[in-house]
Amino acid sequence: MIFSRFRKKGSAPRPSDPNSESTDFLTGDPAVDRASLKLLLDTMAEVASTMEFDQLLTGLVDKSIEVTRSERGILLLRDEDSDDPGRVHVAVSRGVGGKTLPTDIHYSTSVANKVLASGEPLASIVQTSQDALNLGQSVYDLKLRAVMCVPLAARGRMSGAIYVDSRAERKEFTARDLAFFAALGQQLAISIENARLYQQSLEAGRLSHEMEIARRIQEQLMTYPQDLPDGLEVGTWFMPCDAASGDAFDVIPRDDGGLSVMIGDVTGHGIGPALIAHSVQAAVRSYFEIIDDPCEVMRRMNLRLVDHIEAGTFMSLFVASLHVDPADENRRCLKYVNAGHSGVYLVKRDCVKTLDTTAPALGMMREAVYDFAPEEILEAGDLLLLCSDGLVEARNESRDILGEDEVFKVLEEYRGKGCAATIEALKARLDLHLDGHALEDDVMLLAVAVNAR
Repeated sequence: MIFSRFRKKGSAPRPSDPNSESTDFLTGDPAVDRASLKLLLDTMAEVASTMEFDQLLTGLVDKSIEVTRSERGILLLRDEDSDDPGRVHVAVSRGVGGKTLPTDIHYSTSVANKVLASGEPLASIVQTSQDALNLGQSVYDLKLRAVMCVPLAARGRMSGAIYVDSRAERKEFTARDLAFFAALGQQLAISIENARLYQQSLEAGRLSHEMEIARRIQEQLMTYPQDLPDGLEVGTWFMPCDAASGDAFDVIPRDDGGLSVMIGDVTGHGIGPALIAHSVQAAVRSYFEIIDDPCEVMRRMNLRLVDHIEAGTFMSLFVASLHVDPADENRRCLKYVNAGHSGVYLVKRDCVKTLDTTAPALGMMREAVYDFAPEEILEAGDLLLLCSDGLVEARNESRDILGEDEVFKVLEEYRGKGCAATIEALKARLDLHLDGHALEDDVMLLAVAVNAR
């Protein structure tokens, strides 16, 4: 078995080079060299004429078979999620005439591994059965006569390797064949890298467009009906840290003159949590059209998340109903269920208090029980404030959180001043704390105030 490695022009021939011939594909013969360069440039131009990644890879292998006069060609690409540059997979395997071969094809992994490890082209000529066995059982079984492999490296990045082989009895890859194939491989590696970067830019643009659509949809969902029951005022503010948020809220007027409100927060942020949050929002609204019991709504939503959302993803959810107090039309009876949602405050004339959780977050346990907390009475001037945890946990550049104490201070100062003034004061306090530092989590505020009828 004869191994041949490509070396730079001007270096001494290796003893293992066939016949110690020059390993530069340029011979010094103008006619021959002109034909070689034309073939190289034409091949590069043809393969690089597309930026469609899969089409480029297939064309690359087909041209490799053509220019080396091989029977099979295999493109090995590096596994992007691996830190090992030698860990590759068969991306394309082709035969003569553009025939597609299976990707579980057998080939000389020994030759390929040497090329990936050294970064140098390599050719093997199989002369005996022992030579074949030395290259691997697959080489012996396939009765391969000649094997050649070159690395694909561009801009300091190893993309993989191109491998060709042949069973033809008279087929032998010369050192010049290897040099030509190596030169071609260097240029094709650039084409692959360019196509990869182009695909990444397309994906980034596509993702950006999809994120913009998600943001617009979310803006539409983050609205509430303006035709509210008499005696109630609603105010909202929302600032996502990504284009899409895992926070959601809803305000649902009821036929009996009451109002149902919800706020929820899915673990994480981005497209995935946003889809979950707004599917829950839609489901809760639908449930309220047929079910008048927030506890039952919670139970059903919990089962949906337990059954259909991957483990480790949860959603805190606060759902409340405000009904006119039969004893006084200027008061509202607040009944709520709080499934693990922090940041719920009741701002009354004489105090500010938190409304604690009554059950675990949705999706944590199938057997969770959801019951009402003790009923609260809201009088004219009282306000219910619902926040996502992004407010209290907002961090500035020094990594200090805003904290619940600061939220309490604002709510104490703005008792009785209504939704708009309270929300503006909280926004101002958050801006002061951040001092230009970007949000790291979504912030959502929903306020409901009771006014005299």
